[in-house]
Amino acid sequence: MRKRYLLLFLTVALGLSLMAVDRYTREISAPTAEQQVAEPDYYGSMLISRRYGEDGQLIDTFYATSSVHYPQNDTSVFTQPQLLVSQNNDWLMTADEGVLSGTDHLLKLSGNILIRPQSDDSDWQLNTTRMQYDLNRRIASSDELVTITGESSTMTGTGMLFDADHQRLELKTGVRTHYVPE
Repeated sequence: MRKRYLLLFLTVALGLSLMAVDRYTREISAPTAEQQVAEPDYYGSMLISRRYGEDGQLIDTFYATSSVHYPQNDTSVFTQPQLLVSQNNDWLMTADEGVLSGTDHLLKLSGNILIRPQSDDSDWQLNTTRMQYDLNRRIASSDELVTITGESSTMTGTGMLFDADHQRLELKTGVRTHYVPE
């Protein structure tokens, strides 16, 4: 009777050890297609990209400290992106992070976004936390809190639409202005 229990115990122990070996070998095998999805195909540092129009004029210049591209969804992630929008007047847009999808040409910016003119005679700037910029239409939009500061005024509102070609900025809702005369 004891030999049967001993034989049963040895069989169970052998089965469990084979299952452990099988599990271990599956963990160290090559990753599956689902596991490779999140893997980037290239990295970059100190990125500079210039886009020109059909007439040969500079449209914009894009800078980033680093970039990572994910091939599965054709997305690039940038750290500390800066976009210098050219032509009529130069505008500089900076952020902590940017994401660009190759299919829709929308640059999604997040974290400490700043838009300001490049001219020396203007001292106003726009701040927000999240925004998207359509590279083809040259229009920036946001649904977040927007703060515009100038020499002696501060304006806040929720949401904005900025058209770089027509030099137009529109705040959507809840606009408040604080003006301090000199």
